[in-house]
Amino acid sequence: MLLPSLRHSIIKRISLFSTLVATLMLASCDSEGLPSGGGAGDSNNNAAAAIALITPFAGFFDLQDGWAGRLNDQAFLVIGRPADDGIAVATLHDFDDIDQCIPPRPATGEVRRDDFADRVFMDDILQFDQSELSLSGSILIIEFQDINDIDNDNNTTELLQVQAERLGISNVIDLGEPC
Repeated sequence: MLLPSLRHSIIKRISLFSTLVATLMLASCDSEGLPSGGGAGDSNNNAAAAIALITPFAGFFDLQDGWAGRLNDQAFLVIGRPADDGIAVATLHDFDDIDQCIPPRPATGEVRRDDFADRVFMDDILQFDQSELSLSGSILIIEFQDINDIDNDNNTTELLQVQAERLGISNVIDLGEPC
């Protein structure tokens, strides 16, 4: 007959082993519950969800005056259609007010779905890095941290919103003459 403490130790180890085996078996299933290794298929579902969420944001937008803290500063944001991975290219075209033209090298970034919720973010465009996007009809709302202090209040930690109206165009050349 086993000592009570030895028997308790063996039962704890068997229980731990069973839990570990069950966890490994579940981790090797995809979202359909069929064993196919490492959650296979989940990324395709995530990409499809991202494409569906980001597609309404695709288009050409005219940023509101003062978008960068200067009056009469015109700029356009172009959000492309999402690729197969669920990420869309975004370009910021800051209109050259002196030469009255569109510079050849826009700032580029990406629009992506939040990994944890149905929210849309834009990254890698300096003025709007890590911004959250939303739509209200034909108006794009960009919420971002005011790291450049565009409202000149000496606070670079606040969240600001800039709005942009959707334009009825489909080609960058329609934004204006290239420089």
